Amino acid sequence: MKKTQKVLLISGISAVALFGVGVASFKIMENSNEYEKAQLVMEAREAKEQIERERDDEKIEAKREAKAKAAELEAKTAIYDGIEFETGLDEGSTETEVMHKMTHQKVRSQDKWGAIPMSPKIIEEVYKIVDSSDFQHRNRLLSIAARWRDFDFSTIVQDHNFFWEDKEGTVGKAHGTLSRAEEVEFIEVNFK
Repeated sequence: MKKTQKVLLISGISAVALFGVGVASFKIMENSNEYEKAQLVMEAREAKEQIERERDDEKIEAKREAKAKAAELEAKTAIYDGIEFETGLDEGSTETEVMHKMTHQKVRSQDKWGAIPMSPKIIEEVYKIVDSSDFQHRNRLLSIAARWRDFDFSTIVQDHNFFWEDKEGTVGKAHGTLSRAEEVEFIEVNFK
């Protein structure tokens, strides 16, 4: 009997031990799954925060670029900053009167008649006049003025020639843009 009791005792201890190992293994696996879920949640949160930081960085960079463009235009127009220029423009002005002379500051052409400085103040004045007008080409003029407000003069030659053709010009078609030095000279000569 003693052998049987020993076997039963060892079997019972083994069963309890196996049961304990099984429960422990189950708990470890359960904790492992919870840990993996927690890791995934943490990684997702970190990825979201990284995206938000990148968006914030992009916004900051966009603001820096806007300030740089404003500073660039300020430098370009500093030569006549503080001086008041009257455009003589109003809601009764014609389409070509409103914007054609402004382009002369930036374009190369055989002849130019008249000039209005392309300062932020005057560009804004022109934009408002065009916006409140019933000009035939109002939408195109608003598009041009909006580009100018954003310091985008990349199509200034085409803009000038649009006004020139609208005026049925025969002399003075623009064929290029002035260099920075030529523009400064034009400003000094015409806007002092």
